[in-house]
Amino acid sequence: MRRTSSETIYDTLKDEIIFLKRKPGEEIDQDEISKRFDVSRSPVRDALMRLRSDALVVMRPQRGCWVSRIDLSRVDDECFFRLALEKSVIERYKMFMKPSDITRLEYFIALQKEAMEAADTVGFYNADDDMHAIFFEATGLMRIWQLILRETGNHRRVRILSMGSRDVLQKNINQHEELVDALKKKDFTLAVTLETEHLSKLKYETDVIIESHPEYFINRTEEE
Repeated sequence: MRRTSSETIYDTLKDEIIFLKRKPGEEIDQDEISKRFDVSRSPVRDALMRLRSDALVVMRPQRGCWVSRIDLSRVDDECFFRLALEKSVIERYKMFMKPSDITRLEYFIALQKEAMEAADTVGFYNADDDMHAIFFEATGLMRIWQLILRETGNHRRVRILSMGSRDVLQKNINQHEELVDALKKKDFTLAVTLETEHLSKLKYETDVIIESHPEYFINRTEEE
């Protein structure tokens, strides 16, 4: 039961941090979490220790626990990690592609369009992830996709922040449509190039994000 409680708390808090329901720098009240889940502080601490390993929280003995501010060097590492794996899976995908995959890809693009019109950032983000997951599912590499989700929490927070702009959302949709067109033509070289451009665009959006939310990022003049 303790492990089940810890896992539940971990998954819930991680989602809240990723989707910025808990803001970078925000203090985490362990007693409040214990009451919320009706558990002792032990499984809460276990969950927070895991989140610390994910670089999503900072724990200081005798002082407390906070949602970590975003470290751009870690974001760069996570972006490189995801890009390397996704490029590889697109190259592998040419051996597995089915017509039904195209239908599913277009379905998730349609969901993104609906989410954009509804100003539903979470819905847009989830449809985006569901679309990318298709390549891993089709190639039998869903464990790799789960690894990406587990290891890229800071990169994912910046992605969520970037989705506050309608222009960014529209560009995301356009790039997805170009990718699907390349796959329809079985031009996998172009597909890899487009996927690389798509996953690299966050680097060019980060300066604007920092300007809008400087308090969310680590100040290089002080220790985290």
